[in-house]
Amino acid sequence: MFLPTELWEHANFKIIHNNRGLQIGMKRIYTYILLILFCISSISASSADSIVTIYKDGEFVSQYQRLIKTTPAITASVTDDLITEFKNSPGKLFDWALKDLGVQDQKKGNEVIIVFKKSTVNEKTGISEGVFDIVVPGITTFNNVRVDGSVTKVHLVNGATRLTAIITYSSLLVKNASATVTIIPQKNNEQLFVSHLRIKFGWFFNIFITKKRYQSIVEWRIKKFTENMRIECEKREKQ
Repeated sequence: MFLPTELWEHANFKIIHNNRGLQIGMKRIYTYILLILFCISSISASSADSIVTIYKDGEFVSQYQRLIKTTPAITASVTDDLITEFKNSPGKLFDWALKDLGVQDQKKGNEVIIVFKKSTVNEKTGISEGVFDIVVPGITTFNNVRVDGSVTKVHLVNGATRLTAIITYSSLLVKNASATVTIIPQKNNEQLFVSHLRIKFGWFFNIFITKKRYQSIVEWRIKKFTENMRIECEKREKQ
């Protein structure tokens, strides 16, 4: 499908030329191979789910793609409701779009539990100011963690729709984070959901969330959000 510019920037791939000819550092070769695999996985996303994450300088960059059997009209309805509820009553999103995202896959256990407590919307800025308890079982609990964010929706010229979420402030959880979900119409009433996430964690979680833990803590939630969207789309298809 495509390879985001941001991932090329993360790769820092350079070709070094000197009097002996062309030399390529081994680390850069590995990075180049990873990028090729990323591109291949993006192309094959039309037949299967795919997720790829690159980590560099304390920042995780992930892309997840999944085909969902639904119509453009249904996805428009679902995404419109997501935006409306985020702006007016964010807590309701935990009944469907964000359902079960506070915990992880029960079969694998919970390394981080996120407990939603309350949320208010700043009418002047449109930013939702949320308060959460973040539990790291067996280690510690962070109470009343503030996380502020915004969500917007735009229509692209190719018929696609893009949702953009930005964390504008967090007292502990992250230094900065942003995500987009691009919904691209396909044949046979299918929509390709492409999620792109960039995140730098705050001091504690930067230490705690290793690359392996990132898969079970963050990648799992990316997939679960898309699954929730699929469930809601299918529910409305039957109505």
